[in-house]
Amino acid sequence: MLSSGTRIGPSRIESWLGDGSCGQSYESVEMEGEAKGSKVYVKLIPREISERKGFSDYFLQECQALEQLAGPGIWPVQKFGVMKWKHWAYYPWLDGRKIKVKKVVKPDHEEEEEIEVSLRTLADFLENDPEKINPDTVLDIMTGLHQGINRAHLSGVVHGNLKPSNILIQNNSDGDYESWATEFGLWKMKAYVGIGGEEDAASVVSTNLEVQASIEKTAYFRPEGQSSSELPSEASDLFAVGKLVIWIIEKKKAQSSSEWSEWLEWANQATSKKGFRDIAVSMQSMPGMVDISDFGMKVKDSGNEPTINDDEVRIKRKREWDLTEKLESLRFRRNMTGLVGGICLLSSLFTSLYTTFWPRPWSEYSIDGILDSYQLGLGVWSGQAWGIVPAAYDNNDKGGQNVVGEWEKEEGLFKLSFRKFKINPKEEGDKKLWQYIGTGKTSPDDYHNWQDYLRFDQGSESLILVKRVDEHNEYRPGRLGDSAPRLFPVERFKAEDTKIIAAELAFVNQDRNGVSWVLFFSIVFLLLTSIYHREMKKTEIEQSGNG
Repeated sequence: MLSSGTRIGPSRIESWLGDGSCGQSYESVEMEGEAKGSKVYVKLIPREISERKGFSDYFLQECQALEQLAGPGIWPVQKFGVMKWKHWAYYPWLDGRKIKVKKVVKPDHEEEEEIEVSLRTLADFLENDPEKINPDTVLDIMTGLHQGINRAHLSGVVHGNLKPSNILIQNNSDGDYESWATEFGLWKMKAYVGIGGEEDAASVVSTNLEVQASIEKTAYFRPEGQSSSELPSEASDLFAVGKLVIWIIEKKKAQSSSEWSEWLEWANQATSKKGFRDIAVSMQSMPGMVDISDFGMKVKDSGNEPTINDDEVRIKRKREWDLTEKLESLRFRRNMTGLVGGICLLSSLFTSLYTTFWPRPWSEYSIDGILDSYQLGLGVWSGQAWGIVPAAYDNNDKGGQNVVGEWEKEEGLFKLSFRKFKINPKEEGDKKLWQYIGTGKTSPDDYHNWQDYLRFDQGSESLILVKRVDEHNEYRPGRLGDSAPRLFPVERFKAEDTKIIAAELAFVNQDRNGVSWVLFFSIVFLLLTSIYHREMKKTEIEQSGNG
């Protein structure tokens, strides 16, 4: 149970109303938009159901369908959403008619106190003001319910949990009564079984006595022998409206009253094994009903229609729901795999295009047998660079440490700029390294600065060192005799007696022959997309054939 003040969606909980078979009910206040400050009725799906695998997608899909339901006899879903495990839907608030009644408020006292109650539901009226419910009132109530149920059934939505607490009633100024069925489709959500799950959805019964009592009340309005784990059918809604009338007559203790004889006969027919063929026939058969065409309904001629029993209807509906859920699941998987595959393919194409003009980012370029290597970060005109400190710039004349610098394009070459701190604190007496840290503590003279100029050869996918420049000299790659290529000052190349000849230092990409995993995954995901698309087409054909 959520405490008062908790935010759920765009509303704030004011008070807890109770636990039911389909979740917890709250009185809340809208906190956003034009309706800010107005009351709303919030329904929170039980956590045992909402945490089942795949329920979130199923919940949103079902609520989108329920959101379209509107018209006479339907109390509509206003908004819905998901917050972690909280799956909520909320409806407009009905204040109801307020009356004062005498009740025993404290169980340990027999004295009655006068309290104010709001009459919102059929259950409220029968408990607190039963005199208002008569055969004419029942005709108004049942007319509204039949209109709402008919519209819902035409949209493929079954209520499945019709009972007095789910029937809202309002007395209009002209004396007539208007009714609405609320919480359409929630019982179907309660019966949801997680993807790959084998558990019985109805087996999740809270230890809360209020929930158990609610489930028992629901069972009273379902056909005998119909398990609560079964998905509801249109026939179960037709049975429930008949059972509602029987319940009213029992509450008023009018089973033998001639005033209620016609309604009792109608209700017995509605709850019999044969029942009414459809909602239009049920409405046309109601006592006092003149012409259902006034409500946009018509009884279909069943002379040439094949007779379908309840089991066949239930099996057909279940198959339709299963196919719809399968289709939505396949559509979601196709879209997701297509999205991932497309992203991977675009990434692969971008990488191929990029590496036509720039070195592969973050890949190591090196020469076998030589410690030096380079890596360039992603960039178009500049970026980060990594290299190896040459021995000439190392305080210990060893070199080999990693060094971070920056690269930029200059005259068609990649210019990599590095620097290395010169001072060795061990040779500086009492002066410590930390004394050099901070703004103004060091100067450019405290660093070795050098720039390596490299040319990118896309054919061999290598970086060719053209020259190195530091604060003292410029160096170019050359070879002395049969020795390995290395860097020599440019003056050595110009000397008359030089035996140094120009050479090439090519740093080759070590990953050039590797597998393009991005391209591989793009092919795999796009292949999966085509498989899901093919399965979708098969399911759509099967669905149309089933219809």
